[in-house]
Amino acid sequence: MVQLQKEVKTSKFENVFQQALVNVIFTYHWSNQKVKDILTPFDITTQQYNVLRILRGQYPSPATVNMIKNRILDKMSDTSRIVDRLIQKGYAEKSVNSGLFNYCY
Repeated sequence: MVQLQKEVKTSKFENVFQQALVNVIFTYHWSNQKVKDILTPFDITTQQYNVLRILRGQYPSPATVNMIKNRILDKMSDTSRIVDRLIQKGYAEKSVNSGLFNYCY
């Protein structure tokens, strides 16, 4: 864990629990940046990728916004806005079926 100490620029941790917590946070941010680097050429965010992942898993059946909201990883996301942006970018399409809006990948 000397490498972790160098990365977060600390000489020591209070205990192994603090070290583990810092390691989890560091790893989250490191991996999140790697994912963002992969998604950048496609001009989509991690939240948009998550919605596309849900739609792909649902395909060929359509998905409603409420179904996507229930399955999205980031519960604070504005799902309908995210879906609208994916439609604008051509990654999803919207159809009306029995008065409900359905989204397809």
